[in-house]
Amino acid sequence: MRSIFDRFLRKQERQSNDHDEVHGMRFPRPEDGDVRTSGFPLVPDDYHLKHVGKTAKGNGYWIDVQLAREKGGTRDFVAAYVFDREGDLIHSEVVDRGLRKEEPDQPLEEIIGKLKKKIDAKNVTEIIVKPFSVSFYGHTFGLVVREAEDGEGTSEETLIDAMPGYTLMFYGPWSLCNYDT
Repeated sequence: MRSIFDRFLRKQERQSNDHDEVHGMRFPRPEDGDVRTSGFPLVPDDYHLKHVGKTAKGNGYWIDVQLAREKGGTRDFVAAYVFDREGDLIHSEVVDRGLRKEEPDQPLEEIIGKLKKKIDAKNVTEIIVKPFSVSFYGHTFGLVVREAEDGEGTSEETLIDAMPGYTLMFYGPWSLCNYDT
C-alpha cells in the first residue's frame, strides 16, 4: 500500500522531469559539467534579455544590442544569433547601425523586427546557449569566456562576457540566468 507521501514524491519527480523536458527535448543541466560544453540558460526578462526565445523550427534565438568603441566614437550594432537544441551557434547576423554621433538609417525596433522575421522567431522563452564567438566588422561578437589577463591570478569561477561591448557578464550558478551589466 502506498502512502500519500509516496504519491506526493512521485508527483514532484514527474513535475521536475516535465520542467527539464520541453517539446520532447531534455535540457542539459549546467551544474553537471563545464558550462563551456553543457551551456547555460538565457531567460527572457524586461531589461537586457527581451529578445530570447524559439524559432518556428524549435531552435533558440537571441537578439542583442551591442556597441564597440572605435577611433571615430562609439558604434552600435544589433546581433541576431540562432542556436541548435544543444545550445551551439548555427547562424549569426550583425547589423551595423553606425556611429552614435550619426543619425541611424533605421529605428532600433524596426531592425529587431526584421531580424525576428528573417530568423522566423515565434515565441519568447528560455533557451540554452554555449559560449561562442564570431567576427563581424572587425570585432568579436558573442558570449566569450573571460580569460585571465597577464599577471592576474586565475579564478576558478567562469565568467562569460557579451561582446564586443562587454555589455553583460554572465556568471554561476549556471542553472540560473545570472548576469550583471
